[in-house]
Amino acid sequence: MRIAFFIATIKKQDGAVRVLLDLVREAKRRGIESVIVTGWTADPESVPVPTIVVPSMKFPLYPEYRFPVCGERSFEKELDAFHPDILHIHSPDTGAWSALKYAKKRTLPVVATHHTDFPKYLSYYHLGFLDKFVWFLLRSLYNRVAVVTTQSDVVALDLKKHGIRNIVTIGWGVDLERFNPRFRSDLWRQDTLHGEASSMVLCVCRLTWEKDLRTLSAAYVLLKEKRRDFRMVVVGDGPARKGLEALMPGAVFTGRLEGSELSRAYASSDVFLFPSTTETFGSVTLEAMASGVIPVVADEGGSKSVVRNGEDGFLARPKDARDFSEKVNFLLDHPDARQKMKDTAVRSAHGMSWSATFERFLSEYQRLTGR
Repeated sequence: MRIAFFIATIKKQDGAVRVLLDLVREAKRRGIESVIVTGWTADPESVPVPTIVVPSMKFPLYPEYRFPVCGERSFEKELDAFHPDILHIHSPDTGAWSALKYAKKRTLPVVATHHTDFPKYLSYYHLGFLDKFVWFLLRSLYNRVAVVTTQSDVVALDLKKHGIRNIVTIGWGVDLERFNPRFRSDLWRQDTLHGEASSMVLCVCRLTWEKDLRTLSAAYVLLKEKRRDFRMVVVGDGPARKGLEALMPGAVFTGRLEGSELSRAYASSDVFLFPSTTETFGSVTLEAMASGVIPVVADEGGSKSVVRNGEDGFLARPKDARDFSEKVNFLLDHPDARQKMKDTAVRSAHGMSWSATFERFLSEYQRLTGR
C-alpha cells in the first residue's frame, strides 16, 4: 500500500496537520509508504516522510497559511515515480482538485477528510454571505471522491444535510505516550502560578477568532470577578494573540509549545477551557483528557462528541461565557468531583488510540484499492 496525502500547508500548530503527521507516522510504523503533496512546509525536518512542494500563495485572511496554485503537472512526475495506490485529500483547495484530475487519469481511488468547518468560519470574517457558495464548492469536491471521512457524527449529519454523500465517521486518536498524567510537574506549576494561585485553567489552540476566543476572554473576566485562586494559561499562537492578551490581563500566554513542554502544560493543569464551536472534532480536548485535565467545552460541533457531560467533562452552552465560567468554578470548588472526573477522562482517552484510528483508515484504503 502506497498513499499520497494532499494538504495545503504543513504548519505544526494546525490541528489538521498534526492529525496528518500522526497518520503518516502510524503508517510508517506498519511499513506502509506515503508521501505528502503540499504548497508549503514550515519545518521540513519535522515531516517523517518525503514531501512534494508545489507552487503556492499566501491565504489573504491568514497570511501564515499558503494554498497551492497549480495543476497536476506540478507534481505528477514525482508522484508517478512514487506510484501511489490511493490519494487522501486533507484540505479542500486547488491542490485537491488537481489531485482529482491526477487520480482520474490513472483510475486511482480518492479519499477526502473534512477537517475544518469553513462555512462557520465565514461569519468571523464578516463573510457570512458566502455560506451557500462555500457549501457548493465543498459539495462539488466531496461528491467526486470515493469516501469523505469526518471525525464525529455531529459533523457527518451536517455534511449530509448539505447534500454530501459517501460519509464515514472515523474519530481521531491520541498519542498516549505524549499526553499522559505522568508529565505533571509541580515545579512547572510553581513557576507558572508564581505563588499567587492554587489552581490552573488551561486553553490550547490556534489563536484565531473563529475559535470563539471572545467567549474565552469573557469567561476569564467572569472567573476573575469571583476568585483570585487560579491562573489562566493560554498555549498557542496566531493573529488574534495580541488582541486576546489585551482582553485577558493577568493570563499567561506561553506561545506555541511542542514535545515535552506541551505534555507538561497539559498534565500540570486542573481544568481545560475550550469554547470553540467550529471544531470538527477537537483533538486538544482529547489530549487534555488523556493528560488528566477535565475539559469544559462547547456543546456544539465536534468537541461535544468527545465529552460525556458530567462524567469525564462538561458541555457548556455555546458562546455563553457565564455558563462556561460557572462550570469551571464548580470544578475548582469541588476537588473530589474533579478527581473522579479526571480518572474517568483518562479511561475514556485510553479507548481512542492512533493505532485504532489508522486501522479504520486502512480498512477503507483496502476496500477501495482491493489490496
